[in-house]
Amino acid sequence: MVALTFDAGSDPGFTAQILDTLAANGIKASFGLTGAWAETNRDLVSRIAAEGHHIFNHSWSHPDFTTLTTSQRWDELDRTDELLSSITGATSKPYFRPPFGAYDAAVNADLFARGYTYNLYWTVDSLGWKGLTVAEITDRCVSRAEPGAIYLLHVGSQSQDGPALQAIIDGLAAAGYTAGSVLDAMGG
Repeated sequence: MVALTFDAGSDPGFTAQILDTLAANGIKASFGLTGAWAETNRDLVSRIAAEGHHIFNHSWSHPDFTTLTTSQRWDELDRTDELLSSITGATSKPYFRPPFGAYDAAVNADLFARGYTYNLYWTVDSLGWKGLTVAEITDRCVSRAEPGAIYLLHVGSQSQDGPALQAIIDGLAAAGYTAGSVLDAMGG
């Protein structure tokens, strides 16, 4: 099994298409939402939750956490979790993904102090955010498959991850992999 994770921090982009594709394939995924994105896309946050996907905290405004003070980090975490909880009825704890993948021991200590015991990194970056084509994204994701892989994908319109999703799912299935959320991959 591999885990599909989608970060949402810019525009709604391909979110609806991604959700349609996941539903058509019977797959649950994990979505890392920034508070700013969630605030302007409440309908999509509600849909993500209603369709049974895993939602995790990706900060409020997507700053590099290694450049923030403890109180700034906690504000980013708390504001996001409060908003996500108000929309979905559930906390984003204990999962957090650091913006830009930037973290250090101090960030981890501050995450832990706020109830985030999983700093959710990835093993395969689609690089869709760098402008790769659907074919390049698909090849990159399928060729790097391995048991337990965690895929970093994005919902925004700057990335072709959404349009590539069905081909990724098909390629993974042909290689003998099932896809799901981080929770699915962790066995619960």
